[in-house]
Amino acid sequence: MLEYLEALVAFHPISSDQKSVLNLLEYVAGHLDNRGFKTQILTYNGVVNLYASPLGKKHSKVLLQSHVDVVPGGPKFHIDGDKCFGRGTYDMLFATAAYMKLADELYAQNLTCDIAFMLSGDEELDGHSGVQAMLDDGYNTDVCILPDAGEQWGALSVAAKGIYRPTIKIRGQSHHGAHPWDGDGAAIKLAHFLVEVEALFDTSDRYNSTMTVAMINAGSAANQGPREADVTLDIRYKNKADLATIVTDMATILAKYDGEIVTQMDGDDYQLDPDVPLIKAFIELYEAHVGSPIHMTRAHGSSDARYFTKHNISVIMIQPDGGDHHGDKEWLSLPHFQKFYDLLKDYVTKTSVVQ
Repeated sequence: MLEYLEALVAFHPISSDQKSVLNLLEYVAGHLDNRGFKTQILTYNGVVNLYASPLGKKHSKVLLQSHVDVVPGGPKFHIDGDKCFGRGTYDMLFATAAYMKLADELYAQNLTCDIAFMLSGDEELDGHSGVQAMLDDGYNTDVCILPDAGEQWGALSVAAKGIYRPTIKIRGQSHHGAHPWDGDGAAIKLAHFLVEVEALFDTSDRYNSTMTVAMINAGSAANQGPREADVTLDIRYKNKADLATIVTDMATILAKYDGEIVTQMDGDDYQLDPDVPLIKAFIELYEAHVGSPIHMTRAHGSSDARYFTKHNISVIMIQPDGGDHHGDKEWLSLPHFQKFYDLLKDYVTKTSVVQ
């Protein structure tokens, strides 16, 4: 399994280089073909993905999902003690390596399971031409395992915030920098707008909805108050009711400062129902493996789980210990990598073996 992970990291499959993503997926597809899987390379809008199933069906009882694209940079693959380092080790090529190992063992034991692997190539961008496109294309499942969230081993992510990302234009009247009374500069209006929008968010609890000013563009000369100013906000909302309130209140402030939303991107929040039978079975097995009651957490960031929500598919989000994803010291715990695999294999064989 560790050899597979090292090989995957070596492809350095950054999202903007879909050729490197394709090379990795062809490597995985060749491996799975030799283990009795029927594989398909699927391309949507230039993004390459892989779907593999031993039964050759678009629907599976258990879907194992992972993105294989990574962000640029990061350390070379190496092992230091009980950790391995390298771009993608934690986010999240370890999952693909575990799936390859699972295919090995199922094949060796002559077990056929009603499972499928869905590997996507654009999660670090937006997932629209990866998971979303494959689900919209009819690939489906009863339950999905997506190990891209969870604060630590022993924790199950049962909720994740949604994304609302508007780009806003504030309009004013340009003026000479020495004569602010002659105009209505958009940049200062934008500053006041942002102060009022920031006040809409309760920062007393990290699980509340949040707002980050992501990009600002205003002005073309150092001695002029600009006629227009743009800002992109990154809003992470805890539920749709809270988002509706934010959007309504922000519209009132926009009108005050002669602003409008010119573009927007949104992604659903995610909520897991622990009473779904396949989820209950996983939680019971998880607690047996971990040796203690499960710790349920809520994720601050988003993931491809939001696309499954639209198709009413429950998503199990767990991951081994690791850290510094997207950073210069990205790492994965080797003991927890093995524990993750042992749990994965146990769950798959207990729930999806075809008699």
